[in-house]
Amino acid sequence: MASEPTQVEKRTFGVMFAAIAVMACWTVWPIWIPIFIGALLAAVTWPIKARLNKRFHHPRTLAVILTTIAVAIASTIVVMVGLVAVRELLRVLSEDVSRYAAESLVWFKSPSVARWLSRIGSSPEQVRNTLQSYASSAVSHLSDLLGRLIAITSSGIVMLIFGSLTSYYLLVDGEALAQMIYRLVPIPEEDLRSLMREFYGVAMGTLLGIVVIGIFQGFACGLGFMVAGVSRALFWGTVTGVASLIPSFGTALVAVPIAIVLMVQGHVVAGVALLLYWGFVVVLFSDLVLRPMLMKGYVKLHSLLLLIALFGGLEAFGAIGLLVGPLFVTLFVAMLRIYERNYRPANT
Repeated sequence: MASEPTQVEKRTFGVMFAAIAVMACWTVWPIWIPIFIGALLAAVTWPIKARLNKRFHHPRTLAVILTTIAVAIASTIVVMVGLVAVRELLRVLSEDVSRYAAESLVWFKSPSVARWLSRIGSSPEQVRNTLQSYASSAVSHLSDLLGRLIAITSSGIVMLIFGSLTSYYLLVDGEALAQMIYRLVPIPEEDLRSLMREFYGVAMGTLLGIVVIGIFQGFACGLGFMVAGVSRALFWGTVTGVASLIPSFGTALVAVPIAIVLMVQGHVVAGVALLLYWGFVVVLFSDLVLRPMLMKGYVKLHSLLLLIALFGGLEAFGAIGLLVGPLFVTLFVAMLRIYERNYRPANT
């Protein structure tokens, strides 16, 4: 066994270790998103692997199958939502804008609205022209967005490959990696296990509490829009599903204005029915029945913390922040609990 290193040797090793760690992180940073997504997929599918391992004694084949299924489901959801949203929005703005403008102009020309517009130095025609110019500009920007989406296909393929590889190798060697972390990180093993349980809880909570609930609310709203006779119900249902990422009031940002527009257009019964359907099925059923059933046993952030984590993560990391934000905030809360339990001075 080597002799106890001197103080100089310890400091030298510390400096070398820190420098090499920085360079390693710098190397990995360009592909940290697919690595994170792969780790998230591995965490979600790990319990399934643990159950099937008892019957299926080919861990590498099992890892390939689970990774393929998880990546296929995630990719299908992302691609379908993106394509439907952009395609339908282009159709709404290019085909329906004239009809909407004509219908809104009738409302703007009503005596009360016309008088109010004249007081602020405007007119119904000016409002309509402004709305049409905004719609045309939006169509132009969306066309540019489609071009950019096609241009970044190669990077999406790279993300898909590295995410799949990360998920596969974590499913195969995850236990050995966990044991190495337990040996190397100088904090009690139980605390590390607690953090790993928090990571798994956040992964499942994010998947079930955000993605699955969002899909249900988008589908339910889309069905309600279709029955109420709303044009482009598929598009507005997709928008509602995306808006459901905002906790507490996300779906209201889409469903309530659409119901009000229906009532303004004279479809009072359809508008009121849509509001009742949204309140009881989309909100109450999902929040009081479906969400507790899916989230039972998993980490659930307070609504305010979740709101901060989602918007803060989105601002700091882009779209991936919708996943990273809740993870970091939840792990920080877990670290506070561990500190309070094991490290807080007794006299504080």
